[in-house]
Amino acid sequence: MIKVLVLGVLAQCVFIQSQFVIGGLFYEGDELDVTLTNSAEHFGFQVLIRKVSRKGELIEAGEHVCNLANEGVIGIIDGTSGKVTAHVQAICDLLDIPHILIDHNDLIKEDWFHLNLHPSPQAYNMVISKLVELKKWTNVTVMYEKGYSLMRVSDVLEMASKTMTVSIRELSGKDYRDVLINSKRNGYTNFIVDCPSKKLEQFLKHAQQVGLMADEHSYIFLSLDLFYKDLTSYRYGGVNMTGFMISQTTDWTMDQSYNEIKQYLIHDAVKLFNETVKMVKDMTLDPGTVNCQDYNSWDYGSSILNFMKTNKIEESTGPLIFDEFGQRSDVHINILELTSAGSQPMGDWNFKENDITINRPLLMVPDITGESIMRNLTFKILVAMVSPFCYLKESATTLTGNDRYEGFAIDLFEKLADELGFQCEFEVTSLKYGGWNETLNDTDGIAGEIDHGKADFGICDFTITSNRLKAIDFLTPFMSLGIAILYREPSKQPPAMFSFMEVFAPEVWYYMVLIQLLLGVIMILVGRLSHKEWQNPQPCIEDPEELSNQFSFANSVWLIIGSVMQQGSEIAPIAFAPRMITSIWWFFTMIMVASYVGTLVAFLVVEKNVLPFENAYELGESKTIMYGAKDTGSTIQFFKDSQDQKYQDMYKKMVDKHWNAPGNDEGVQKAETMNYAFFMESPSIEYYKQRHCSLMQIGDLLDSKSYGIGIKKGSPYKKVMDDALLKLQENGELQKLKDLWWKEKRGGGKCGQETKEEEKQLGMKHMTGVFVVLGVGCILGIVISILDMLWGVFQRSVKYKTTFKYELVEELKFALKFSGDVKPVKRPAKTDE
Repeated sequence: MIKVLVLGVLAQCVFIQSQFVIGGLFYEGDELDVTLTNSAEHFGFQVLIRKVSRKGELIEAGEHVCNLANEGVIGIIDGTSGKVTAHVQAICDLLDIPHILIDHNDLIKEDWFHLNLHPSPQAYNMVISKLVELKKWTNVTVMYEKGYSLMRVSDVLEMASKTMTVSIRELSGKDYRDVLINSKRNGYTNFIVDCPSKKLEQFLKHAQQVGLMADEHSYIFLSLDLFYKDLTSYRYGGVNMTGFMISQTTDWTMDQSYNEIKQYLIHDAVKLFNETVKMVKDMTLDPGTVNCQDYNSWDYGSSILNFMKTNKIEESTGPLIFDEFGQRSDVHINILELTSAGSQPMGDWNFKENDITINRPLLMVPDITGESIMRNLTFKILVAMVSPFCYLKESATTLTGNDRYEGFAIDLFEKLADELGFQCEFEVTSLKYGGWNETLNDTDGIAGEIDHGKADFGICDFTITSNRLKAIDFLTPFMSLGIAILYREPSKQPPAMFSFMEVFAPEVWYYMVLIQLLLGVIMILVGRLSHKEWQNPQPCIEDPEELSNQFSFANSVWLIIGSVMQQGSEIAPIAFAPRMITSIWWFFTMIMVASYVGTLVAFLVVEKNVLPFENAYELGESKTIMYGAKDTGSTIQFFKDSQDQKYQDMYKKMVDKHWNAPGNDEGVQKAETMNYAFFMESPSIEYYKQRHCSLMQIGDLLDSKSYGIGIKKGSPYKKVMDDALLKLQENGELQKLKDLWWKEKRGGGKCGQETKEEEKQLGMKHMTGVFVVLGVGCILGIVISILDMLWGVFQRSVKYKTTFKYELVEELKFALKFSGDVKPVKRPAKTDE
């Protein structure tokens, strides 16, 4: 009996609902009409569906709404959006026909005749701002498809401050890659994305293609359909992807193949009509008809809409509670995140508490402080075949994989891999080093490969420049450097003939001569003032009539010169004052002689290089020396971008005259065989100097920069790698590697160790000046002795009244006999008185 009663009641309800028609308005191509038809049939409603084409939307949509009104629908479920929704809303408001929306809408007005089952902009603002605070983002980029989408993130836009940067990017057209590449280039890592459900898969695909789906990237998607998509391709890349859902339970009446939130909302809208009709069954609901031309409205429309607003009804997407604007702000939102295991619930948000309840630990950006982040991972490292960073290993057998290569870069990365537990996959590339290319509006070269995600790291003589920092990031520099000049070492010039005089500066010699003359005068004065210096010239006479003094000018100077020459003299001071002055002079000469002797050998042995130029400016002014740099790279870019006019002139000359070299090896060869100066970075010069002994570095460094390891911007591995690299520096491992590959391996240490024993001996070229001084002194002495002889001959010829010729012949006869050391005194002949 009870079963019969229940069946009777249900039959009556179905009969009541079957009198009412629900209208549906959707775009052509949508399958939402199927969902509406199935739900309406389940609850016993009739349904009228109209489709709007993408062309001529507004006029067509208006005609469809008027047509549905004439058919006597009790409400319209609207699956359109944008301007079409606004047009439909205006007509429904005029006719008092309940207008039920299932998509986001910014048209909020208190007296408008509509309800929106989709969460309101207010709800979105509250949950997203809370989520951003919880994630502790310091930067966020909002990507939106349509202008009105910004209403749902207005609170986030207001969060911009000194500690948080907020950027806005519009997603336009069918290709999002340009916008995504620009965001990547600017180092953005945290994104809030609002795009239509149908374009979600396209956005995700493009983001993955440009390398924005890695460990360092985080997303919050506003679409409620994110986790209805197939996200398998993104589960293992490490990206943090957060989205929302509002479906609460699985109702047996719903089709289990639903794959977007609009289908759930359509089902809830039909159920809302069902509950409303049942609750107002005591009222006589006359569907009636309304006419757009007559501007008449439906009498029961406001009653139905008010009931829907004021009564809380439980649905599949949670309780339907609307505010005075017909918006659904009081909604329960589930927060989910993508993990390697699939979508996982993270927490819940509710309107009343405006707080997120965490159900499990929040998936933040991976912890980059622990070394385990890189353990057991394999990374692709691009290496340029540049000495000494990378060589092909010399082997009699065929090698494969990483075993093919050796060099500084290989050893450095292997040490980092041992420290952090990751695996390396080296790939040698012939690409230029690259950076940001203004012509292509994109990155190129090795920097481009890293930027586009085709490689994880890049290492070689990779200079950190502002241009490259626009494209990629760099680890802590592992080597400091600067641009210098490599040039053939000029032939060494023998020391100057009087190089022994170069020990002291000219002014020292001048002062030495002056002080000796002055000291000679002082000794005469002191000698004449000291009474003990006046001695009896004839000791046999006890009471002499006169006394003599030994300190004549000639004797004083002789005493002083003898001391300087470390030779004794017969002049011996007797009084205390002359002795004190002499002692001080001897001390002075001892210091001077010791200083002279100690420095003399270096001046005699050193053979100086006479350089044709001392710096880059002098090189630029040279008329005979060619100069250049590597065709591409930071060295030639330095001259190109320099603000120094002389450097710019040099750059123009290098390019116009084709003096540049395609690589370092070619430049070194030109410097070794031609009158050519090659600009290159100081570590490379140091390397080649160890192997090409005829080359040298000239001048100081022109700039200051560093080599670094290239890495993707925002990479979570940067801090770990920086710490490991600093540890290698502190332990001295980097210096050991540099010494190994610069000075030992592959011909290192060849130069600078060829000092032979005979080179320590002083040859005649070193001592020529001393011999010249000796010869000149001897010749000068002979000339003086001849003059002295001639003077004596002249005096005797006058004294003895003989001819000068006679006396000269007699003097020469005696002098040239070279026999005997006694010379008879010639006396004048006596005359008879």
